[in-house]
Amino acid sequence: MKWTIRRIKESPDGVLTFDELIHVAEAIQMRNKSVVNLEPVQVSGYLSAIDNEIILHCQAKVNITLPSTRSLKPVLLQLTIPIKERYVYPNFDTNLQDYEETTIVLEHDYIDLESAVIDAILLNLPMRVLAEDEGNHDLPKGNDWMVLTEEDYKRQQKEASDQKIDERFAGLQSLFNELKEEE
Repeated sequence: MKWTIRRIKESPDGVLTFDELIHVAEAIQMRNKSVVNLEPVQVSGYLSAIDNEIILHCQAKVNITLPSTRSLKPVLLQLTIPIKERYVYPNFDTNLQDYEETTIVLEHDYIDLESAVIDAILLNLPMRVLAEDEGNHDLPKGNDWMVLTEEDYKRQQKEASDQKIDERFAGLQSLFNELKEEE
């Protein structure tokens, strides 16, 4: 979905509202091979022309299937992603930190909603994906290996360090063991 800068500026009050269904599954799967499935994305919001810049504020709602990070089982997620972007001309000269939106320099005379949605979805994919039945169950394990939580790992490290005996006191340890046997 593309709109020319001219069309946005000529819209009533300089605001162009939209509510679109966008098909971007193929483009996203090309950029991220782990995406199993992506349903069409519902995007609603507005484009606003203010002086020499275009402001995009919208919300993308999508159902996406990703592999579980624990078992690789497919997991369906519902994501709602806010998108806030500012499009400016190449000669725009201002402090970019003054704005809450991501600033993008215009390379063409149009705004491409699909590229904004694709980038937003890819940037907002969760790092940890768990199926419903994986939340509180035992972690996977096999012969001579097991997956540990960070807390379990730290606990094992602490126990291992507590069990180490300083070699200088090894003789004393055997003396204590003898005393316990005599009692």
